[in-house]
Amino acid sequence: MPAPKIISRYIVRQFLMSFFAVMLMLGSVILLFDIIEVMKKEAVSSFGFSNILTLSLLKLPNMILTILPFIVLIASIIVFRRLTKSHELVIIRAAGQSVWQFIMPLLLTSFVIGVFSVTAFNPFSAAMFSKHQRMDDDRRGTPHITSSQGLWLREHRDGKMYVLHARGLHQSKYELNLKNVSILIFSNENVFLKRIDASNAFLTQGFFELKDARIFENGKLIEKQNILKMPTELTLGKIQENLASPETISFWDLPEIINFFESSGFSAHSHRLHLQSLLVSPFLLMTMILISAVFTVDPNQRRGGGALKISGAVVFGFLLYFMTRITYALGFSTALPIAFAVWSPPLIFALISVSILLHQEDG
Repeated sequence: MPAPKIISRYIVRQFLMSFFAVMLMLGSVILLFDIIEVMKKEAVSSFGFSNILTLSLLKLPNMILTILPFIVLIASIIVFRRLTKSHELVIIRAAGQSVWQFIMPLLLTSFVIGVFSVTAFNPFSAAMFSKHQRMDDDRRGTPHITSSQGLWLREHRDGKMYVLHARGLHQSKYELNLKNVSILIFSNENVFLKRIDASNAFLTQGFFELKDARIFENGKLIEKQNILKMPTELTLGKIQENLASPETISFWDLPEIINFFESSGFSAHSHRLHLQSLLVSPFLLMTMILISAVFTVDPNQRRGGGALKISGAVVFGFLLYFMTRITYALGFSTALPIAFAVWSPPLIFALISVSILLHQEDG
């Protein structure tokens, strides 16, 4: 029999109150420490406290998404301990409600929070974090794009394939400068057609402007041109999105960007990994609810040891988060498949928690 609606609403209301209170408290602490960290690097008189505050506020939504599993864990612990200390949990159990019936509303609520964080809050967080990175680059006086390792691009257009390699690139405001550029042009049947070398290339709207270009083509003399314009569908924004961290890209834009990167010769591995980590986040929050229930919902309320149980729940939650970071790093290095790296930790901890709860409930 499902839990009565009035009990479900009461438990959910208690959880949401605790959730927003914990989020406000942890968010304030993170904001304070981030402001102090920036003030250590920048003098208030030169950078301005308003700029320091803005820089920290732009980063805060991304940090809240990072600590969201701990917010859910701590909020659920508070709710279960409050119900236990007020003996409301005893009354609920005496009314014939099993542990699954009164934690199910919290599981569904945490799932909804996870879906909202991915579909609605993540785009806002990504936009704010992107502005934070640009503002931080301006503060340090560094360009938004710079690399001495070079860049590879691939583009299919007009029945041909264009492979561009630049040995260096540098962004100055809205202009991208590529150095020592080589462009290989192939037919759709992978037959080599020509090669173009240039000392510099500038990406303008719809064109690569090549300077001091030399054109190599079979059976023809080397052709030299001071300025050569080549059409392209690539934009500065698309290149920036590839070189920027996946955290600056909205959840809704990730699939399209992944497809574009793979068709253009970019590696989309980190973006695929980030997309999977967003998809698993609602289930990670549900696992945190199960972990808190294992340690704070006890059929025998006379055993005591509340502090020890709370500590166990926190340690177990940190262990889950630590394992997700380890497997994420292994997935990023391609040592593990993406799906296994992202989904295995919450699945394993959820199965362990369910097994313990079944043992506690049924003996």
